[in-house]
Amino acid sequence: MRRFLSRITGPGAFRPLVLIALGAVYLNIVSGALVRVTGSGLGCPDWPLCNGKATPPFHFHGLIEFTNRVLALAVIIAAILLAVAAWRAGMRRTHRWRFRAAVAIGVGTFLQAPLGGITVLLDLHPLSVMSHFLLALIVMLIATALALDEFQIASAWPTAPPRWVPIGGVVIGGWAWLVIITGAIVTMSGTHPGSEGVPRLWNLLDAAYVHVRVAASFTVVIAIFLLVLAFAVRPPRAVRRLAWLLVAVVAMQIVVGELQWRTQLPWWLVLIHVSLGALALGAAAAFGWTLAVSRRPARRLR
Repeated sequence: MRRFLSRITGPGAFRPLVLIALGAVYLNIVSGALVRVTGSGLGCPDWPLCNGKATPPFHFHGLIEFTNRVLALAVIIAAILLAVAAWRAGMRRTHRWRFRAAVAIGVGTFLQAPLGGITVLLDLHPLSVMSHFLLALIVMLIATALALDEFQIASAWPTAPPRWVPIGGVVIGGWAWLVIITGAIVTMSGTHPGSEGVPRLWNLLDAAYVHVRVAASFTVVIAIFLLVLAFAVRPPRAVRRLAWLLVAVVAMQIVVGELQWRTQLPWWLVLIHVSLGALALGAAAAFGWTLAVSRRPARRLR
């Protein structure tokens, strides 16, 4: 067993573990959204057990909620292995930012477990559900930045661009985060709060009114910024690909968002919308990160 653990946290394990942790965090976010939109948030009304047992009852809501907990445990294991791999690779001395990011992923993921328990014990209070969701997104954003840095995508600029480019990256990331927060408020004010009898956070129409306008302004700003960036700076290929990914995901998000509203918010469309929202945030963060660090001196590949 010791040999196996040593092997999966060895010098060459850090890169694949970064991708595994990133994928696991995203999958856990999607599974958490599935719990909420199917009304399974109290499928296991206690924590850490499920109805006082280590195994869930064989019914739909209990299985959905318990599966989310199992996936969360898998994320915790992946995050711990990532932190151990960073330690064994000596990154605390040679690549401090990467080491700190790996530790932050582990800490943030570990905190999700008690926060999830608190959410259940508070009968899915909207603020606790939102904090649970937003912490998962923060961990995903750290993992995204770490993956970009580890694979040197963030250092792909041949020459330093103008100073407004990194500022634009920060603005894009912040604006995307605001879109996600307003979207989370909408979901916690709508028809899928996680279970029966859960209070809503706000009036659905007012929340949707604010969210749509924040999202629309983000789309307009992104379109204008990408046009200016393409003609004034001509960014490297990796950055252009991230830009196209962001455009594609935002376009899909707009279509799904409009469709779900016109069809009275069916749970499966809300699930797709939330999943695409997390993906859009990740794409915006990746694109914004490459801009924010574009003037940083490139580092050699290890």
